[in-house]
Amino acid sequence: MTVSAKEVQELRKISGAGMMECKIALSEAAGNIDQAFKLLREKGIAKAEKKSSREAKEGLVGIKIDNNIATIIELNSETDFVSRNSEFHKLVNSILELSTTNGLDIEKTKESASELINQAVGKIGENIVLKKIDVFEGNIYSYVHNSVKEGMGKIGVLLDLKAEKQVDEIGKNICMHIAAAAPKSISKEDLDTKIIENEKEIIKQQLKETGKPENILEKMMEGKLNKFFEETTLLKQKYVIDPNLSVDQYLKESSSSLGCKISINKYLRYQIGS
Repeated sequence: MTVSAKEVQELRKISGAGMMECKIALSEAAGNIDQAFKLLREKGIAKAEKKSSREAKEGLVGIKIDNNIATIIELNSETDFVSRNSEFHKLVNSILELSTTNGLDIEKTKESASELINQAVGKIGENIVLKKIDVFEGNIYSYVHNSVKEGMGKIGVLLDLKAEKQVDEIGKNICMHIAAAAPKSISKEDLDTKIIENEKEIIKQQLKETGKPENILEKMMEGKLNKFFEETTLLKQKYVIDPNLSVDQYLKESSSSLGCKISINKYLRYQIGS
C-alpha cells in the first residue's frame, strides 16, 4: 500500500527509527501507526515507550536577528541535560537559520523544522517539541536571560521600538525589564478583557465582607484595579533598573534627553515552562 510522508514522519517522531524502517513498518501494518510501532519494537528498532508520549518541559529559548527581521523560538526537551547538549544547540540554531531564510512564512519554517526534529529525536533519544515560534519585523532589540550559548537561554525577549534614532541601550534595558517583570501587556488598553474581568471578580470577593457603602466599594475597586495594572502592564510597571520611575516615565525621560520620541510597538517574552 501507499504510505504518506506525513504518516512516516509521525512514526519517526514517536519511535526515533529511520525513515526507511518506518516506511517498511507502515506498509507491513497497512498504515496503522500503532501496529507499525509494535513491529519496530519487535525488530528492536524502537524502544518500549513512545517518545512523543513523554512530556517535554525543559529546553531553550532561541533568538536570531537578521537585519530588521527577528525570530524567537521555544524548543522543548524532556530533560535539562539534553538542553545543554551540543546536538540540541545545533538543532536550535538550524531552526533559527531556517526561519531567517523563510522570513515571515512561519508555516514553511515549521514544516521544514519538523524533519530536523524527527532526525534529532532518533539521535538524541528524547522527545523534542517546537512549542512556539514568532517572527518580528521592525526596529528590533533582544535579550536572553540565563544564556547557555549566544542567543539561547531560559528566558528570551524581543522588542519592537519606534524611534528615529538607534537606541540600543534603551532597547536592551527595556528588554531586561520585560524578562524580569513579565508584563501581560503594554498597557491596560490592550490587556486581555478576560484577565481584567477575572481580577474584578477576585476583588469583589475580597471586598464582599467589608460592609462598606457602595460608593466606598467602587473607589476601593478602582484603587485595587489600578494597583493590578501597575503590576501587570509594561508601561505602568516600576522600572526594575530604577524603581523610582515607571517604564513609561523612563521612556519619556529618555525621549527628552535624546530629542526623539521613543515608544513601544510590541514585544514578546518566552520562558521555558510557562
